[in-house]
Amino acid sequence: MKKITPVIIVNSLNVQRGGITKATIKRANFLAEHYNEVLIITFLYQQYHNQIIQQLYNQKILSKKVKVYNFFENIKPNKNIRKNKKVQQIEERGFVVLPVEKLQKEPSYRYYKDGLYVKYKRFNSNGSLKFIDYMDESGRRKRREEFNEHGILVRTRHMDILNNKPKYDQYFDNKGKCFLSVHINSETGKEGRVATFLNKAKEYPEFYHCQLEWVNHILSEIEYPVVSNELRRFSKLLINVKHKNIKKIEVFHSSHLSEPFNDINKIKPGSHYVFENAKYFDKIVFLTNEQKSDVENVYGKNNNFTVIPHSTYINKEKEYAVKRNQKLAVTLARYHDVKRLDEAIKAFKHVVAKIPEAKYYIYGYGEMKEKLQSLIKELGLEDNIYLKPFTSTPQKSYKEASCSILTSRQEGFAMVITESMAAGTPVIAYAFKYGPKDIISDGVNGYIVEENNREELSQKIIRVMEDKNLSKSLSASALKVKETFSEERYRRNWLEIYQ
Repeated sequence: MKKITPVIIVNSLNVQRGGITKATIKRANFLAEHYNEVLIITFLYQQYHNQIIQQLYNQKILSKKVKVYNFFENIKPNKNIRKNKKVQQIEERGFVVLPVEKLQKEPSYRYYKDGLYVKYKRFNSNGSLKFIDYMDESGRRKRREEFNEHGILVRTRHMDILNNKPKYDQYFDNKGKCFLSVHINSETGKEGRVATFLNKAKEYPEFYHCQLEWVNHILSEIEYPVVSNELRRFSKLLINVKHKNIKKIEVFHSSHLSEPFNDINKIKPGSHYVFENAKYFDKIVFLTNEQKSDVENVYGKNNNFTVIPHSTYINKEKEYAVKRNQKLAVTLARYHDVKRLDEAIKAFKHVVAKIPEAKYYIYGYGEMKEKLQSLIKELGLEDNIYLKPFTSTPQKSYKEASCSILTSRQEGFAMVITESMAAGTPVIAYAFKYGPKDIISDGVNGYIVEENNREELSQKIIRVMEDKNLSKSLSASALKVKETFSEERYRRNWLEIYQ
C-alpha cells in the first residue's frame, strides 16, 4: 500500500484567519485523521512564526499531527533558544527618550542624542521589544532591527532613505549569525538576488530558485507526496518540483478573473499560466461550478478540472441560546477593498431611512477600518452601524441577526454564505463571481442582487427585517445548506483526490 503524505503549500498561517487559511487548516486537520503525516509548507517571513504555530496547536485550531514547515525557520541553523542577555529597556543612558502618544497599544519611543533624533523603538503590549529603527543625520530611517518573542534579533532591513522602503534584508539565527540575505527592489518590493550562508555559501539569481531547492529537499524524504498549491504565486514552483511519485493539485480559492471580475475573457496572468500548463497538474480544483464553466468556455473542457465546494462545517463552538434580532444585519469580513463594505454601508443608509432602529454589525479586521469608520460618520450612521472586532464565535454572530450582507467584488466560494445559512440566517448578496449563484436560491433561502444596485440591496434587507413570516421561511430554507454542502460529501470528494 502506498504511504501517501498530503502536503499543502500556502503562504502563511495565523490565529486570525482569512478564507484561504481557514480552508487550509480545515483540510489539513481532517486529512490528519486519515494519514500518518500531513505537512503544511509556508513561505512568508513572520516575526513571531513559532509563537503563532504554537498558539494554533494550543488553541486546538490546528491538529498536532500536522507539521508546519516555514522557509525561513526551516533553513535557519542554530535554532536552540538562548537567553538574551541584553534586555532592552525603555530608558537608555545618554539618550533623551520621548514617548509617541498615538500608539498606546504598542508603546513607542523616540531617542535623541545631543539634539539629534537617532532611533525609534516599539514594544509589544507585553513589554517585549518589537523593533528598533535607526536614523541618519536627517532623521530618515536607514535600517530596522526586528526581534522575536525571545528578544533575539531575527531580521535587519536596510532601507532606501529616499522612499523609506526596504532594499536589503539580512536574516539571523539564534546565535546572531546571518544565514540569508535578500536584495529587494525598493520601488517594486520585488526580491532579487539571494545568498545563503549555511554549510556552504551559495548565491541564487532570485528567491524562486532558492525556495524550489528547499521544497525539493523536503519532498525528497517523502515516498508518495500529494501536493496541493493554494496560491497562484507558487504554481510555477509546483510545476517544477521534481519527484518521481508526486501528485500535483492546484486549488482555486479565489476568482481567476481580472478587473472588473465579470468578463470571463479577462484572465489574471497567474491563472492564465496555470490553465495553459494544465497538463502538468493531476487535478485543478474549483470551488464552484460557475467558475469551472467559465474557465472551460475560454480554455476548453479538461478532465483535470473538478469541483469540490466547501462544506458547511464550522469549528465546534458553544451552543448559544440567542434571540434573533429582527432589525439586525451582520457581515463577517476583512476590512479590505475586495470586500466592498462601503457598498453595504451606503445601502444601509436607505435601510435606516425606512427603519430608524435598524442595526448593522460588521465583524472583522484590516487596514480599511479607519476609512470605513469615517464613511459611517459621514453618513450619520454611528448609532446604526458598528465595526466589531474579529469574532471567534461566528455562529453566535449570525444567529443574532435576521440576515447577513455580502457585497464582495470577487470570491472563490465565499464560505461566509454557507456559514451564515447553516446558522439559519439568510444571505443577501451581490451577484459577483463566484459563490452566490452556486449556493443561494433567490427568494428561497436568501437573495441575489444585481451588482452595485444599492437600492435593490436595501429593499431586500428591509423586506427581511419587516416581514417576520418571510424571515422565518428564508431561515428554514437556509438551514438545508447543511445537506447540500455536507461535511460528509466534502470529505469524500477530497479523499478521492488523495488516493
